[in-house]
Amino acid sequence: MVYLVVMDKRSGKVVVLAHCLLNQNSVVWELAKTGGVFKGLVDFLAEKGYGIVQLPCPETSYMGLRRFWQSAEQYDNPGFRKHCRNLVEQIIDYLEALREGGIEVVALIGVRGSPSCGIFETFSSLWRGNPLEAEGGSRISGRGVFMRILIDALKEKGFELKCFDFDTSDPEGSLERIKGELG
Repeated sequence: MVYLVVMDKRSGKVVVLAHCLLNQNSVVWELAKTGGVFKGLVDFLAEKGYGIVQLPCPETSYMGLRRFWQSAEQYDNPGFRKHCRNLVEQIIDYLEALREGGIEVVALIGVRGSPSCGIFETFSSLWRGNPLEAEGGSRISGRGVFMRILIDALKEKGFELKCFDFDTSDPEGSLERIKGELG
């Protein structure tokens, strides 16, 4: 069998990003921090030659845009975990195909404080009942529901990635930390 080797310009490396870092239109109303993408992050990744794999938004695909904000405890239920596992199965298949094709999956970037997509910090509250009466809640150390399931699956499949939380309230600081590791 003869193989034709074609040299192209691909970098051979990708970074996996939480959906809303490339599409703020998917976040809960009143929480969008920019009109669309976090341009500084996208520009940096493009400048360094990283391809971008955009994760699906588990919250929007599960509940739509007319949802209230929620805590990790509210999302941590059998139905949402099943939804996340279904999404993760497709993501893992895609990332394995990239890896088998010689592409390195370098990093995973989540969203600091997200109940779904936080990697090192999530949002916690024991809210229930009338959302107009909900008070309290705070960011705590820990993973959001979706990232917990995704990272467990990545480890099971032998992926070793650098992980970052992007703080949408401090995009410049977040970008500097990421540049320090990936730049």
